[in-house]
Amino acid sequence: MLRLDESFLLGKYKKAFKTVSKEGTPIETLFNLMFRENLIDGLLTYSKEKGKVVPKLILREGEFLQPQVPFGFGLNSLLKKAIQKYRLSKLAVFGTSCVLDGLNKTQYYGIGCNWVKTAVALKVGQLCLGNITEEGIRALLLHLKGRGEKLKRAFIEERELIFQTDKGKLKIPMEVLHKYILSACRYCLNLSSRGSDITYVQKERENEGLFIIRSERGWYTVAKLQKRAPGELKLKGAGQEEVDSLVSLLREKILLNIDSIIDRVEIGLPVPKWSGNKLRKFYRLWNSIETSDFEEEVF
Repeated sequence: MLRLDESFLLGKYKKAFKTVSKEGTPIETLFNLMFRENLIDGLLTYSKEKGKVVPKLILREGEFLQPQVPFGFGLNSLLKKAIQKYRLSKLAVFGTSCVLDGLNKTQYYGIGCNWVKTAVALKVGQLCLGNITEEGIRALLLHLKGRGEKLKRAFIEERELIFQTDKGKLKIPMEVLHKYILSACRYCLNLSSRGSDITYVQKERENEGLFIIRSERGWYTVAKLQKRAPGELKLKGAGQEEVDSLVSLLREKILLNIDSIIDRVEIGLPVPKWSGNKLRKFYRLWNSIETSDFEEEVF
């Protein structure tokens, strides 16, 4: 049987760091410094624009405003424009795990992989418990509070997902969130953005977060920025307790997603984003009475 432990839920990583930025959020500071040091010539991400969250191609320092809310769509549609129209050769991408999954497939399997493979300089994934529309947010808040509230930001704190609204803070039960996220998100098993160079987790204070460094490229980038601008972005190793609390929250949500997958398999319905072969392999592993080895990229 698959073990829902740290290796499955977080995947392979080198080290987790608590990070504090001098101004703005840590992820805004990271990309601003990368522009300043000429490590990237463009950033493909979601940004705030006139109160809306929109996919945006950013070409200079200071233009990126992190939304900090769990909705955003259409990011990969700008990838071709970034590389073919603007001829960017050092592009950074910041998005949720589905964005990174799509990018990785394009890089290694898709049409045009030759130019995408060499043009992406850094992939930063955001820990994501499910994408949700603005209408879904309103319905969820009505479900929990019985009144309309405006979501200002979402963050992870002590094994809980917290929504900060205009009326205060609210703990979001995973079983309630599961009902309102997009249907495809209910079948995702990559909540921690495996396949990225760095996974970012937003914390309660806007200038604090968690960087989970996964690759040599991610490690080199952060180390270089620390050396060039030590006061802008401060990093301190995260303790095992911090990692364990994150794993606990991911496990709770993954179990709900697995239930949704198994339900559809057993009644013979297709599952979004899953091929029949992958479903059969996962189903066999999940229902096996023996502990099974697996590669994190399989699912």
